[in-house]
Amino acid sequence: MDKRTKENIPIFILLVVMLVFFLAFLVSETEVFKGSTPVASFEEAVGHHLQNDTTDLELKDGSMLTAKEERVREAMAVDGSPTEFQFLDLTERVDADSREIAALLEGKGILEGMEEAFLEAQSKHGVNVLYLISHAQIETGNGKSQLARGIEVDGTTYYNFFGIGAFDREAVEEGSSYAAEAGWSSPEAAILGGAAFIRKNYLDNQQQTLYAMRWNPQQPGTHLYATDIEWAIKIGHILESHYARIDEKAGQFITEYYQ
Repeated sequence: MDKRTKENIPIFILLVVMLVFFLAFLVSETEVFKGSTPVASFEEAVGHHLQNDTTDLELKDGSMLTAKEERVREAMAVDGSPTEFQFLDLTERVDADSREIAALLEGKGILEGMEEAFLEAQSKHGVNVLYLISHAQIETGNGKSQLARGIEVDGTTYYNFFGIGAFDREAVEEGSSYAAEAGWSSPEAAILGGAAFIRKNYLDNQQQTLYAMRWNPQQPGTHLYATDIEWAIKIGHILESHYARIDEKAGQFITEYYQ
């Protein structure tokens, strides 16, 4: 081995190490490897869900009633979904400007004018801005519910736009209590804090789609965001309409949940 070859060995080793790190990063970010390995069949997931005695409700004649097993099964079905956007990877960032977001928020009560806060939430926490808006619309009645307008606790008004800590029967009381504990004393704080909560507790917990947040295929019947069996579908429809309105093409849809 000549002197020049010996001198080049460290460079060669460095290049190999850099290539290995690059390939590892590429694999981690590639859509093929991004999802989680299914742990149960659909029937097993339905069984686990029902056995865990979870609260499953559906809206009927203006009231939230307990959903029958057949309706739970229908809502959990992946094939034939009313909207593929309940399967959208919510860590996908949207290339939208403040003008486009402002237009989506127009007429949405307290959410109107909050475009910069929603965009900051996407930038800071890596949560899809159109999803955040869609979710907030559902949970706040288009920005006009009592919880959305703010609840006063000990002289300070707190806000909760994502129904965090708000259970259906005591939505206002429970939701305002969580908002007070979190210190969400402004609409902007509620948006940023809510995005951080969702990212940490759901998107980074193998629940990065609306469907996974509602049904948790990796651990069926546990750690569920909502009780409404059509929660993911309802938000998915709104999300789909927002993508269409700003003429944005969606990226990855995750549908491989069951064996």
